[in-house]
Amino acid sequence: MSNSLKINVVLIPEEGQNFVFSEDGAWFKGCFKDSDSPDFTLRQVDVNCLITKVSGTVFIKGTFSALIDIYCSRCLEYTSLPIGSDFAYTLIPAKAETREDLELTPEELEISYYQGDFIDLTPIICEQIILQMPIKVLCSEECKGLCPHCGTNLNISSCNCHLNFVNDRMTVLKNFRVKN
Repeated sequence: MSNSLKINVVLIPEEGQNFVFSEDGAWFKGCFKDSDSPDFTLRQVDVNCLITKVSGTVFIKGTFSALIDIYCSRCLEYTSLPIGSDFAYTLIPAKAETREDLELTPEELEISYYQGDFIDLTPIICEQIILQMPIKVLCSEECKGLCPHCGTNLNISSCNCHLNFVNDRMTVLKNFRVKN
């Protein structure tokens, strides 16, 4: 993992510190164990943030934009997808009594903790990328997807399956007649 994303809390000036960086897919892969790797590939991420400090509490406010490669949910073709967002974090020094199993108030859910003099931005940026992933990825709004019968990509070619196909559940209605 890149050490360039570690911020020394002691050295944050009073007016704040602007932090700009770009990373590629190799950096993003380093955020995960092999078994946990996501189902998409990051090509590039650009981050711009302002880091300020008030008596030990660190505020990170920024924005990121990224380009990822992922499979379309409808046609299963590999597609490039731009994502991005604004983000804000509040980090306070961890106390010895801070335990993972304590119940947190809604206000405390907005707060993270840091230990020592350094804050690593890597997990923060990786988290933001994951949070901005859409639930259903489409290569385009007009994507026609795959034919459910023969598997033809309907964006590239067409098939005649819909002409011959009768849903088995509807065959009982084929001979249905309404008497006047």
